Amino acid sequence: MAHIRATATKIFVGVIWAHVLLAAGVALMGRNSWREPAGIALAIAVVATVCALKMRDGIALRSVIAVCLTFGPILFVYAGRGHLSGIAGNGDWQVDYHMYFFGVFAMLAAYIDWRVIAVSAALTAGHHLLLDLVLPANVFPEEGIDRVALHALAVVIECSVLFWLTIAIAGLFQRLEDLVDFTSRETAEALTREMDENAALREQLNRRLTTTSS
Repeated sequence: MAHIRATATKIFVGVIWAHVLLAAGVALMGRNSWREPAGIALAIAVVATVCALKMRDGIALRSVIAVCLTFGPILFVYAGRGHLSGIAGNGDWQVDYHMYFFGVFAMLAAYIDWRVIAVSAALTAGHHLLLDLVLPANVFPEEGIDRVALHALAVVIECSVLFWLTIAIAGLFQRLEDLVDFTSRETAEALTREMDENAALREQLNRRLTTTSS
C-alpha cells in the first residue's frame, strides 16, 4: 500500500502542475487575465512539489496534496467567471468546472485513505459556501440555492461511497499484510526448528563417531 500511495503522490503532483496551464486556458476562455490564476496555480504546484520531496509519506503529506489538488477546480471556477468568448454561456461551463471537484474526489481514492477525501470535501464545502454567500453568480448562475443544494447532496453521496470503498480496500490490504507477516513468521519458525533439529543430529553423530573411535 505504501508503494501505491507513493506512486499516487507523484501522479497528483504532475496533475497539479498541469493546473497551471489549465487555469491560464480557462481564464483566457472567460475573457479574463490569465496571469493571476496561473500564478496562484504555479505557487500551489511549487508547494506540492516541495512537500512531496521533503515530507515523509503520511496523513500530513497526503492532506497537503489533497488541498493542492482541490485548488485546481477552485481556480477554474474563479478563472472562468464571466461569459466565455464565442463558446457557451457562463452557466454551462461553470457546471463543468464544478464537476471537476468530483473528479478530484475520485482521484484521491487512490490514496486508500478516507481522511484525505474528507479534507478535499471540507475544502470544497467551504469554497461553495463562501461563493454562495459572497459571489453567488460564480456557483451556479441563474439557478439559485436549489442547484447548490443538489450539488452538495451529490458530494455527500459520492464521498460516502468513496469513504466506504477506501476503508474496505484498506482493510483488505491490512489483512493481506497480516497474512504475509504470519506466513513469514511461520516460515522463519519452521526453518529455525529444522536448523535446531539438524544441529541436534550432528551432535549425536559426532558423539557416536567419538565413541566408535575410542
